Amino acid sequence: MSIRVKVAAAVLVVVAGIAYLSLMGFQSAKTYYLSVDQTLEQAGGLGGEFLRVYGKVEPGTVDWTARDVTLQFAMAGESGRTLPVVYKGVKPDLLQDGVDVVVEGRLQGNTLVADRVMVKCPSKYEAAGTQAAR
Repeated sequence: MSIRVKVAAAVLVVVAGIAYLSLMGFQSAKTYYLSVDQTLEQAGGLGGEFLRVYGKVEPGTVDWTARDVTLQFAMAGESGRTLPVVYKGVKPDLLQDGVDVVVEGRLQGNTLVADRVMVKCPSKYEAAGTQAAR
């Protein structure tokens, strides 16, 4: 095999690798946010798909088990319907009743099994940040 063929094959492998990684990055970036209500309405067709779901923590549903590092709570939609969430990982410090959350994960049955739980910071922190910037 000549050196030109080897170089061409190496370039082809690198280009194919970059194309694959770009496609995978695009696939995860195109995942948009669903509300709790949208998720519940479309639940039959969403099983196993990666989702980002936003809603509020339903008051009285937060259950944190430190021994198992398991967090369970329900997300409430605007209609009042709720979606149970299970997360294996450290509980976010700001997670509490009524706070806005975005949960990334997959539906298993009627439960959202989370890979990540993100809590929106309360507006009092945002106001303090804008005052400090002045």
